[in-house]
Amino acid sequence: MKHEVRAIPPAPRRIRLRPLLAHRWPLLAGGGLLTIGGLLIAWLMFLQSGGKMSGGPRLDAGPTRRVSGTLATVATATRHLDGVERQAVEYTYRGNLGEHSVPLTNRCFVPAGSWRSGDTVEVEYLADDPNVSRIVGGILHLDGAWLRAWFWIRGLVLPGGALLAAWLLGALRLRAVLVHGDVAVGAVHRVTPVRWLLPEMVAVDYTFRDHHATWRHNRHWVRVHGTLGSRLRSQMRSGDYEEMPVLHDRSRPRHNRMVLPEDFLAMEPIELLGSELP
Repeated sequence: MKHEVRAIPPAPRRIRLRPLLAHRWPLLAGGGLLTIGGLLIAWLMFLQSGGKMSGGPRLDAGPTRRVSGTLATVATATRHLDGVERQAVEYTYRGNLGEHSVPLTNRCFVPAGSWRSGDTVEVEYLADDPNVSRIVGGILHLDGAWLRAWFWIRGLVLPGGALLAAWLLGALRLRAVLVHGDVAVGAVHRVTPVRWLLPEMVAVDYTFRDHHATWRHNRHWVRVHGTLGSRLRSQMRSGDYEEMPVLHDRSRPRHNRMVLPEDFLAMEPIELLGSELP
């Protein structure tokens, strides 16, 4: 073990990327899935709403014509939107297509009230496209909140971003420990398998003395398919626990990690500058 402690490269160390990616990887995986999935769904909702709901803004922009129409059917069920109870109605009217007046039928949502089939209503339609119409005071589409992009951004993207931020903070802390941390001797007390998790991992429970000779205790997960994980699993099976190197942050010793010399990249050779000695 003393040889392994001496074999830990001096700070600043060159570290591998895998330990950083594996650190609290459920946060990375969950945050990535929520963020990417939420952005994709939000983009799809944005596209469909931009196409389906463009009739309303077009009518608002005009120019429009107004004619009298007749209610054909009135839905009894109502739906709540933006503080207003609305119901669906179907109506008929005549619109001008070029020089001809043709009968047309359309649907929209109107504020809930005493609407009855056969009632006369005022209809507005686009002057250049009479198929786009609505009853004056009505709206063309009544969508639930889940059909809007912001619903998915708030429900998936923001929580996913929070998980990614938590993972990134942990990864940066681990990088600081691995690159600049002080070396100590850790005593392994217990190694237990982490169930229901792939790739296989074990939890190592250990103590060590920091640079102030204060006893510190910690527990973290280690991938089984690695040098450190294999060593720890062998100790778990035999019940004979060894002392292992531990790196800890000098200013915040609670941030620490059990390591092996194999976890680091070889140091680059230092080139001597200047002319050769005679």
